[in-house]
Amino acid sequence: MENTKIGNKEAVALLVTITFNQLIINGSKAILNNTSSASLLNILFLSIITIIFTCVICYFLNKFPAFDLIDISDFLGGRFLKWVIGLLYITYFIIFSGNLLHLFSTCLQIIYFPVTLLFFIRLFFVIGATLTCLFKNNTVYRSTFVLFPILIITTVFLFISDIQFFYVENVYPMFGEGIFTTFVSGLSNLMIFQTLAYIFFLPPMLKNPSEIKKITINSIVLSSFLILLTVATVLFTFNGLVEIDELLPLYSAVRYIDYGSFFQKMNSIFLLIWIMSFVSYLGITLKISSTIFKKLTFAKSDFVFVIMLAILLFFASGWQKTYAISTAFIQDVLKYIFFILVFGISLLILASACIKQKIVRWKK
Repeated sequence: MENTKIGNKEAVALLVTITFNQLIINGSKAILNNTSSASLLNILFLSIITIIFTCVICYFLNKFPAFDLIDISDFLGGRFLKWVIGLLYITYFIIFSGNLLHLFSTCLQIIYFPVTLLFFIRLFFVIGATLTCLFKNNTVYRSTFVLFPILIITTVFLFISDIQFFYVENVYPMFGEGIFTTFVSGLSNLMIFQTLAYIFFLPPMLKNPSEIKKITINSIVLSSFLILLTVATVLFTFNGLVEIDELLPLYSAVRYIDYGSFFQKMNSIFLLIWIMSFVSYLGITLKISSTIFKKLTFAKSDFVFVIMLAILLFFASGWQKTYAISTAFIQDVLKYIFFILVFGISLLILASACIKQKIVRWKK
């Protein structure tokens, strides 16, 4: 049974990987387009808010040791509420990751595989993610942990390597388009912390559920560090930055690296690392979603659920006709669903369950 649990370091790697993959595909571009030269200040502000919100989540979760949001929903509202919350999160996870899959596959097709059908690129990712989920002993989480330090090292390496090309004046004006844009409308950039949506399902996966606060705070701090580095790299690398139009701005920044003929294929190395990381992200999403389904149905195995969700993920990545439609859908639809589901519904359920728990104890 212990083999099915993950340790603190694996959990941190899992949570940071979720945020990192959105960052390289769409997140850094969205942040810069929303807050321009004030992006770094905006990220620092959002990091503080995220840490505070994470502490609130962990406070409530600690009231129900080793329970996730599904268990807490069952305690609060019974089977009906349990199913509603479970299906809402599964739908959100699959649709959001499906959109990221479409975005990343489109970028790969344009950059490296112009004669390959998008269908096969998407299929490659879905098959890879499905296989990692079907291995025993939570291989998907352990493989993520192995890849995690490489993500950290390469991100730092990219930042340091591009310093010689930086236009530091891009940070001015410090407040971008104004204080309101930076600190109020800029709150929409909180969506980069997709980690928040997964924290609710973390406790039953942990060897030490009581340390969830330590795990999540560390993951948010590391995520914030990576976001700052990547956004700063893109912000400072491109002269006269007004709006980012590149499909993968971080990939464009990699192409500036020049350490002689030995490192001529540096962009290919980075892209390979990001591909492996994205497969891990999809595997994490499929695994957690299948675990939710398993808990809803009291099934003994999640094999069928993994296959079913993988098929749904593939279809969720194929309805978009263009890259622009997929990007707009994330910004105009999924962004609001994220805030309503994570900051609204989920927090309300946790708070209500704690109140009910106190009432039950008081009656006893």
